Amino acid sequence: MKLTTARVNAFISKPDPGVRVILVYGPDSGLVRERAARLAKILVPDPDDPFCSVSLQAASVSGDPARLYDEMASVALGGGRRLVRIPNAEENIAPAVASFLANPPPSDSVLLIEAGDLEKRSKLRSACEADTPLACAIPCYVEDSAARQRTVADILAAEKIAAPREVIAALAEVLPPDRLAMRSELEKFALYVGKGSTATGADVRASVQNAGAAELDDLVYAIGSGDAKRAAQLIDRLFAEQMSPVALLRAAQRHFIRLQWARGEMDKGVSAPDAVKRLQPPVFWKFESVMTSQLRRWSRAKTEQALRKLYDAEAAVKRTETPDTALCAQTLLGLAA
Repeated sequence: MKLTTARVNAFISKPDPGVRVILVYGPDSGLVRERAARLAKILVPDPDDPFCSVSLQAASVSGDPARLYDEMASVALGGGRRLVRIPNAEENIAPAVASFLANPPPSDSVLLIEAGDLEKRSKLRSACEADTPLACAIPCYVEDSAARQRTVADILAAEKIAAPREVIAALAEVLPPDRLAMRSELEKFALYVGKGSTATGADVRASVQNAGAAELDDLVYAIGSGDAKRAAQLIDRLFAEQMSPVALLRAAQRHFIRLQWARGEMDKGVSAPDAVKRLQPPVFWKFESVMTSQLRRWSRAKTEQALRKLYDAEAAVKRTETPDTALCAQTLLGLAA
């Protein structure tokens, strides 16, 4: 079964004990990871305990479909429910999942699958969205402006921070679209403001990095258009202005997430110009034609590869003794090339 947006939170808070396969998928990879992590903590006492949880690679499942059945038939050492996870799942595991659902072993183990943006005709989606009480699919789409503001408000409320509507709108505009990145930035924002306080516009300007926004826009559009020379000039200029490598990488992530979402609309039959018009926040008018051209250049598979490289680069530049500016520039120029 496919869960509607209204039912997702209720299911995550209290998963149906009869569901044996849960697919979490969508273009918002941060939201996919966040929801999968919440589910894992509810399904088993300790998701990191190897006695009650195991992680399988998609390649091993597709290469040996019986492996999935065997893992799902196993019982947790010490009793209790067993969790089998497949992170970064791909379409090639669909036959193994369908085979399991057709003849599940008599156990209460749960399969938790994390995947990217799957097409509507995806066999993996079809298996989990079928009319069966054994499986469900949870979509994770990039939020529109109104939904982003509700998410920001909810996270701030959980952090005991009050914020007027205009502050929430400003935060929703400048924070990264990826859910985990957004949550991380809001946690830092809460520390800056102080729990129990009321956030102001000055707090947003002081603590959330948005310097050089126009040049950042120019940079991400240069990367998406394959203009490596222009991208190199802008990277040098932004570094000279003390822009952090993480800020550059996150700007590129936001851009490619928007490209990925718009490509998904095109796969549904929407034209490239109309897909651009549906983006929220709206594309600035001077970039509309550029964005339309980029949609024809970047397939959904290529945007997913680009995002994977950008997330890996962000993780790498945060490590100590890493040449962060060089790695950031290499990643961005590699995408432009």
